[in-house]
Amino acid sequence: MSNLDDYLGRVRGLLISLADRMTQSECREVERLIDHGEPAEAMRALAWIIVEEHKRIPASAISTLRELTKGLIDDSHMPSDLEDYIED
Repeated sequence: MSNLDDYLGRVRGLLISLADRMTQSECREVERLIDHGEPAEAMRALAWIIVEEHKRIPASAISTLRELTKGLIDDSHMPSDLEDYIED
């Protein structure tokens, strides 16, 4: 398996793990970016959905999301308060 396949698997896995917290429309928005070869942008979109829609998610998911965008999405394009949405 290539590094890209591994990365795509992790991106899809994160989305699947959070799908029960999102609307179908939100999931489709993120899936569309993945399917169009923009998985890092999909993770950026997911981060903004979490913040803008006040989703509460596990700390491990936030950590994974940050890891999947590190070096691919500039920090200035990510919500600075993402960690505020960690579920208690």
